[in-house]
Amino acid sequence: MAVAAALVTTLVTACAPAVARPGVSVLTPLVVVLHGLGGTGADAHGLGFEAIEGVAVAYPDGVDRSWNAGGCCGGAHERGVDDVARLDALVARMVAEDGVDPRRVYAVGFSNGAMMAYAWACGSRTLAGIGVVGGARVAPCPDPGPVAVVAVHGDADASVRIGGGVGPRSATGYDYPSLDESLAPFPGAERIVLPGVGHEWRPGTADLLWERLRTVVRPD
Repeated sequence: MAVAAALVTTLVTACAPAVARPGVSVLTPLVVVLHGLGGTGADAHGLGFEAIEGVAVAYPDGVDRSWNAGGCCGGAHERGVDDVARLDALVARMVAEDGVDPRRVYAVGFSNGAMMAYAWACGSRTLAGIGVVGGARVAPCPDPGPVAVVAVHGDADASVRIGGGVGPRSATGYDYPSLDESLAPFPGAERIVLPGVGHEWRPGTADLLWERLRTVVRPD
């Protein structure tokens, strides 16, 4: 049974929000940045999204520094935390209180955070798009809906291998699916393979992801 959602702790930054024209209401797009296993929302604050203008950015904390991404990982998975519900509640609050555009909500994540972004896209209709870095989809995904996916993966990743399986540097020992298997439910997903790059978030990744996601709007 899933554990009831606790309140998510966040750091939120709104950089140079758009200026409304007379008689026109301007809502702000939201990027939810999901930290990796063992991390916190504060750790994710330096990944680059805080410097992007006109965007609200949320940095939630996973339970026990982890996310229950469906088949993995850490204490959140062991305790059956319903992280999809927790994140949906965060977005609903920000839409109601902070002027966030409900049709322009995006999740980006690294490693376990990327796995959580997949799980959120598969288990909810909240997101317009996701950016996943160094992660695999470990959640079932029979009907993900019209969500844009941009996947960045190093071909030398020894923790979550691009070809799947148990990586020699895996922190979980999980038999991950390959990148192709992870993206199978998402027609039109974009793959960006980084030659010689391991399990890491490279400088410039935030700009790369936002350039591809910023024009995506969730259908009504």
